[in-house]
Amino acid sequence: MRKEDSRLPVASSQLPISVHLRAVRSVRYLLEMAEPNVSLSSLTDEEKRCLELMQSLLSSLPDDAAQLTLKRNSSGLIFQLTPANKRSAAFGIHYDGCVDVFFGDFGTTFEVPFGTGQPMDSFDAALALVKRAGHAVIAGKCRERAGFAGVRGTVEIDGRPYRVTHFLHFRLFPKTLHYEPYVPEALTSAS
Repeated sequence: MRKEDSRLPVASSQLPISVHLRAVRSVRYLLEMAEPNVSLSSLTDEEKRCLELMQSLLSSLPDDAAQLTLKRNSSGLIFQLTPANKRSAAFGIHYDGCVDVFFGDFGTTFEVPFGTGQPMDSFDAALALVKRAGHAVIAGKCRERAGFAGVRGTVEIDGRPYRVTHFLHFRLFPKTLHYEPYVPEALTSAS
């Protein structure tokens, strides 16, 4: 059994503040606050744009295909899209003034634009790449390989593989995870 928070890039042992959002049929969002002092009005403009991006990814899916979770901790704000299909990869953004994208069970993370090798001259360009990465993860175009001393994650964006390797992640038995799409292709092509 995997822990939900074990895949998040948390830099502190403090408990994060959570806000859960889920899509309903009319593409409105139900807000359930874990702590009464959390409000969406406290988000910066960039954080609101990250939230809007994640909401657009969620609204492109059928009902109950995924859940969007928003958490704040000492290292920044974390937006995570968790699929209902357990064989699909979670996808998320960690924002602390820089945009980090993460996916999968082993938490493959890369910083946009530095981890991509793509020149980005604006926050809009970075978010456009994040959105394409989100669509690729939702479509199941990603995988992770946990070897003896590291993890290599690959996501295929617009036919181009983006690879990130993290070292000092020891594993006795290597394992490769090829993730499935959030929903069968027949449903995604119809929407």
